Amino acid sequence: MAQIKVLDPKVAALIAAGEVVTRPAAVVKELVENSLDAGARHITVELKEGGRRLIRVVDDGSGMSPEEAPLALVRHATSKIRREEDLLGITTLGFRGEALPSIAQVSRLELLTRAAGAPGGLRIFAEGGKIREVGLAAAPFGTQVTVADLFFNTPVRQKFLKSREAEQAHILETLRHLALGHPEVHFRLEVGKKTLISTPPAASLLERVAGVYGPETAGGLVPFALTNGAWSVTGVLSLPDFTLASSRFQVLIVNKRAVQDRVLAAAIKAAYQGLLPRGRHPLAVALLTLPPEEVDVNIHPAKAEVRFRDPGRVYALLFTALRQGLAALSGKSPGYQVTWQPEALAVAQDHGVEPPSSNQVRGPSPLLPETPVFPLLGGSLRSPTPGFLFQDLVIIGQLQKTYILAEGPAGLIVVDQHAAHERVLYETLKPPHPQESSQALLFPRMVEVTSAQTDWVLKHLELLAQAGLVLEHFGGSTFMVRSVPAWLTQADLTAVVLDVVETLSPVKSQISPQRVQEQVRTLLACHGAIKAGQKLSREEMAELLARLDDLQNPSHCPHGRPLWYLIPFSEIRRSFRRPPG
Repeated sequence: MAQIKVLDPKVAALIAAGEVVTRPAAVVKELVENSLDAGARHITVELKEGGRRLIRVVDDGSGMSPEEAPLALVRHATSKIRREEDLLGITTLGFRGEALPSIAQVSRLELLTRAAGAPGGLRIFAEGGKIREVGLAAAPFGTQVTVADLFFNTPVRQKFLKSREAEQAHILETLRHLALGHPEVHFRLEVGKKTLISTPPAASLLERVAGVYGPETAGGLVPFALTNGAWSVTGVLSLPDFTLASSRFQVLIVNKRAVQDRVLAAAIKAAYQGLLPRGRHPLAVALLTLPPEEVDVNIHPAKAEVRFRDPGRVYALLFTALRQGLAALSGKSPGYQVTWQPEALAVAQDHGVEPPSSNQVRGPSPLLPETPVFPLLGGSLRSPTPGFLFQDLVIIGQLQKTYILAEGPAGLIVVDQHAAHERVLYETLKPPHPQESSQALLFPRMVEVTSAQTDWVLKHLELLAQAGLVLEHFGGSTFMVRSVPAWLTQADLTAVVLDVVETLSPVKSQISPQRVQEQVRTLLACHGAIKAGQKLSREEMAELLARLDDLQNPSHCPHGRPLWYLIPFSEIRRSFRRPPG
């Protein structure tokens, strides 16, 4: 058995550096954060070979004096904190004094800096963590750090680097997140003769998003904001019609620090529940401002994760702000009135958070447009509130036994019969209706689940009943289906129950009870709804359309698919090259 021995200081330093410097993007992040802490207003990043050959960060920050600059390469030398108590209220991006020494440990690093008012600058060159040269040099005010030959002395780490394009993409994303958190700073990213990012100071977050992701993307976003005492969140969210295949365009920034946090990610997912198709994700940028003592940033080597003292309150703040923005878009509350929506309030209280008083959160809000509109497929504009009554439409017929065609005041209305009926049934299951619509079975159905799923079902029997699905434990892994919504009595109840259990039992326990109920209602409505390919009589089509007028949200099914689509008369005339009518 090998004996325990103290590591050689050089090996220990390389291990410590490996925790902070994982790839070129980590170098860019640490150096740019130092620039931001120094008060820089212009930051330029230059790359060669995806950062593997060279990374240079130039800023116009405060710079360092000749006396303190050499200390910047000494591990745990920092100007950010002095005492243990300072860790409880960190307001800077860096604070450990580890980044620059760690970078110098695995590269050839040149530091050129000049403090404001100093007659000249200082140049320091370090290789593999050892300072080789120190001397006075001509330099502009600010700091320039050049990192060459990254991981030259750790070939194992070099082998794990991706291609130049992949590493460059990581740097691009890192710099975008930093730019979103600091709209007042001008960022540039230069690769050879190309400028990949150039974001002048922005007057608003939406303007900064346009500079980072492009004006077309920003055109599909809407600002939102909510303040509750010293806690606040501002951001932009995408409309339900604008979705992405990945969640990586959800940027969460806490006290100007881009972080990865499951609580905040769950809040975004919950806020969009029922508005997005499965597997699709919204674009959202959220800037949260919290008292520093409420956030612990000293839990991750790269400071990419944080811990909240009250995660429930943070969740509720973001969830409520997002729901308000989405509610304003749907026309359920005016865009200039900031109110706590009932569904968001329930989630907030589920996390032990009480709503703010009326003098804490109120409109008008300059960040929300008074008349929100957004593009529909095909380029036409509409609001999720249709502007007509479905019962007044003139029914034309059924297309492919899947779509109801009807004439409306503005054009041809195409309604997805399954999605529409699914939304109708989903609404009947929302409180206080579930118990009223539930019907006891004359002959209860036996359903057997796996042993792993049994505990989940037992734990959620009451929640399932509140959503309209009443089960009774028969013993072992067998349950009796006692009662279901009346419109499900003719369905394959075994398939219904197994679908609910198999879909929800793997879900993390931190999901709120309300979220579980929403998922159950969605699955039950899907099983009970009219199917695509099912022929409907004119009377059945008329009844379904009339029931859409009673919906709280007549725009999307619980899975997020659109219920209906408008083809304006103007587009039809244009397609046939007829003059405007």
